[in-house]
This record gives sequence, C-alpha cells and structure tokens, in this order.
Amino acid sequence: MPQARTLAGRGAVTIASVGGGAIRGEVTVRGRTFRVAIDVPLWRRGEVTVVRKILSSVGAQDRRIAAGEFPDAIVADLQHKGISVAVEIADSAATCGCTSRRRPCVHHLAVLYCLAQRIDEEPALAVTLRERRAAPPRSSRSGSIDRILLTEMDAASYFGD
Repeated sequence: MPQARTLAGRGAVTIASVGGGAIRGEVTVRGRTFRVAIDVPLWRRGEVTVVRKILSSVGAQDRRIAAGEFPDAIVADLQHKGISVAVEIADSAATCGCTSRRRPCVHHLAVLYCLAQRIDEEPALAVTLRERRAAPPRSSRSGSIDRILLTEMDAASYFGD
C-alpha cells in the first residue's frame, strides 16, 4: 500500500474515465505503462431512484448539492436505507497488464488511491460511479496543473526577503 500511495502521489496515475460501474486508468512506472480496469457493482434501479430522490430533496435546500458536494448526512441517510456508496475492494473486479501475482496489484491500488482523491475533490463522482450512465471524460493526472508540490517551490522567492 505505501508503494501504491507513492505512485498516486507522484503523478504516476492517470484516470481516463469513471462512471457506469467502471474505472479506467493507467499507471506509469519506470517508463512502463500499465492499463488498469476496475469494475464495481452498479446500484439497482430502485437504489438509484432512492439516491436521486434524496439528492433532489436535499438539493432543494442545500446549494452544495448542485455544486457536486455530497454532505455526510446524505451518506448516513443512504446507509440507513441499506444503500452503500463505497464499494469493498473484494466486490470489485480488476485487470492490470502487469505480471504480479498479488491481487490486488500495486497498480490497482494506486488507481484506487487516485480515485479516492478525485472523489474527495468531486464527491458527486461517487454517485456517478455507481449509476449506469458514465461521466464525461476528464483528465485526471494525480499531479494536475492546479497543484504545486512543495518541493517545486522556492521559499525565498515565495516569501520574499
């Protein structure tokens, strides 16, 4: 797990798509790129109806919903209704182009770390992942342009004399 976390943190992971029960990504290690495909169970039609109803009713009073936020109260309400937002790793199916015998492999875990970061930044993505319709592709290199590593900053010039 530490190696997977390091790969995700260093920008070695690119998530190509998330949605419709599928995560597709690539992990580049020492010049080699491994394609990773992870499939998670979709919500059943009745579960999607309940999720949409809750989001709609809460969204009428809370503008954060329209902005893609996903307050903890909604997750608690869904869990109370027996609907899980997160998926256990054992309930997902993953393929990777590596030759590792360990399952899940480090590349699979690195993609999951990167996915967790994306969901933290855009919580509505957790819903998109479990619904049938897929999200439009969006570039997601874990070292994206809107983020600057502290090691890339010159403290003297940043803070001045």
